[in-house]
Amino acid sequence: MKRGLLPVFVVIIFCVFCCKKEANQSPAGEYLPLTDGSFWKYNYISNGGSTDTLIIKMTGGSTLINGKTYYNAATTYRQGTSPGYFYAGNHLYATRTADEGFGSIELQLLNDTASVGYHWLTIPTADGTLGGTPVRTLNTIKEKNITRTLNGKTFTNVIHTQVELQYNNGSGFGTTVTYDFYLAKGIGLIENDANTVDVLHETETIFDYSIK
Repeated sequence: MKRGLLPVFVVIIFCVFCCKKEANQSPAGEYLPLTDGSFWKYNYISNGGSTDTLIIKMTGGSTLINGKTYYNAATTYRQGTSPGYFYAGNHLYATRTADEGFGSIELQLLNDTASVGYHWLTIPTADGTLGGTPVRTLNTIKEKNITRTLNGKTFTNVIHTQVELQYNNGSGFGTTVTYDFYLAKGIGLIENDANTVDVLHETETIFDYSIK
């Protein structure tokens, strides 16, 4: 059965293989600083015409999930706030979310030592299924050291990656949603787009941030 789209905003929470630290420390992630009190604000637009603001703020502390250590954040969207869990380290970056409609999912975003064109497969859930259907992700480094201008701000040293969320409905894996992520060195995620069948579904672009 075909699954619905995961909203972009629920996959802007980051993790990777754990490295336990004190609650007020930040992993040494050049492309995702996680210091307590840092925040990022994004303009959100969907192809249905919906607009809003997404705010992510690091709140300190950490949470252990499935043997991995995540750094805590608060994600505010459409007048509601939910917990976020972030991690960056060992040159790897990924996203994780716990969405009631889809279950818990982890998407690896970036290996910052990999070359353009490098791709790898990952399993985004603990048991390899989502909603009872086998699932995987295909991750690719699309561009490195590019410049991107968003909402009047120009960002350099940007890496563009792509994550394809794929389901196997009985005839092999096929891509349901394609996510394009843009991460700027020293800043973090600056843009996040979700597409299905090459049609823009929703996008987020940074307009303000503070790295503590």
